[in-house]
Amino acid sequence: MTFEVRNAVVEEKLREIGRMLKDSMPPGFGFTVLIFSFNEGGGLGSMFYLSSAERDTMIAAMREFIQKHEHN
Repeated sequence: MTFEVRNAVVEEKLREIGRMLKDSMPPGFGFTVLIFSFNEGGGLGSMFYLSSAERDTMIAAMREFIQKHEHN
């Protein structure tokens, strides 16, 4: 699947979501938000993420989540 790389509207919404989440998180907690299009028309899909963690930490957390839940 090919994904659209940039979308100013989605990026601004992610920044708004990030500000709300950051202010709501208890100490010691982080977050990652994935936003994607359902790509129902068969054209270019879109996937965006926002995270309060460093990229490597976020990817490691996502891999762990997928490993635990992939076959459930």
